[in-house]
Formats: sequence, C-alpha cells, structure tokens
Amino acid sequence: MSWGGGLTEEDEIAIHAEMIRDYGMLVSIVVQGDIWPAHEVLLLEHRLREADFIDLARHSPIVPKDRAGLFGKALFAGYERDFVTALHLLIPQIEHMVRVHLKQAGAKTTNLDKDGVQNENGMSALMDLPEADQVFGKDLAFELKSLFCCSFGPNLRNELAHGLLDEGACHSPFAIYAWWLALRLTFNTWWNAAHKDEVAEA
Repeated sequence: MSWGGGLTEEDEIAIHAEMIRDYGMLVSIVVQGDIWPAHEVLLLEHRLREADFIDLARHSPIVPKDRAGLFGKALFAGYERDFVTALHLLIPQIEHMVRVHLKQAGAKTTNLDKDGVQNENGMSALMDLPEADQVFGKDLAFELKSLFCCSFGPNLRNELAHGLLDEGACHSPFAIYAWWLALRLTFNTWWNAAHKDEVAEA
C-alpha cells in the first residue's frame, strides 16, 4: 500500500486481489463443510429428476424463459455430480442471464467494432457496468465477478471459453460452489415469487 493520503490505482488492485483471495478461502470452507455434506444427504434422501430442475428453472424469475431447459439440465447434472457437464452448460447460461437482466434495467450491453458491427459484450465487461451492482446487489455482483470473470480468482467463464478448464478444475471447490450458487439463485427467486403474497400479508 502507498504511504499517501488517498488510495492509488495500484492500492485498489492490491485490495481487490486480497479480497478475491479471502473469498476463495471462504468458498473452499463452505463447500467442504456445508455444500458437499448437504449434497450427499440430498442424493441419499431424495430422487429428483431432470424434469424437476427444468420445472424449477421455468418458474424462477431470474432464469430467462427461453433458457429454462438448458438451466434445468445444468442444475440436474450438478445434482448428479457431473460437474463437467454442469459447468459447460451453466456458465454460458449465467452469462446470458446477466445480460438479459442488465438489458431489462436499461444498461447498454453491446459495443461497435472498428467495422461498425454491433457485438454483445462478454461477462467481464457486463459485470463492470455500473448497473450490475444495482441489478444484482453488491454481494451477488462481487460473487459473480469473483467466480466467473476475475483474473485474480478462478475466472471460470474465461477459462471455459478459451478451453483452459480441465476435468480436475471442473470438480474444484469453485466449480461446485458455482453450481450451488446457480441452484440457490434459481430456487430462492422461485420461492420468493411463489410466496410473495404470504410475505406481503405477514
């Protein structure tokens, strides 16, 4: 850190890198201590089908309506502990989900290249938009950036897109946590929407 009164750009980068490192340690603890044991109980006590996850995705407000099938298949693959399939299906759909919700909030999600062709921005650029914190909240926005598109973290989106994610990385704590985060978002938004009237009356 610099000795000056204010934070320099280098200071901000150092702080951000340390935040991602601490987050990575927390993810490993949560996966090993909470998610993996709970997942094992879920497999032992319940026999869920792919159709159950697709139906959940179809009724979840956070999942784009035309992607419920892909989202559901990805969630089911993770439930079956096939995280290779889960990640390859899920990560592009999470990027699409981010893009859709940012567009709905009025954010500009495209750019013009030197030939005047309009292109969709990738997830890294999308999560750098000021609307990202407004749409997803600061905590979730930090998790999405840290997991999927930050070079200080697992960088799952970019690693997958460039063919750098090997089979071992698909079973890492970060990969399992990414699947669980998607399941949590899908389930919680469905639950909150389904019980909106009950919450309003309480």
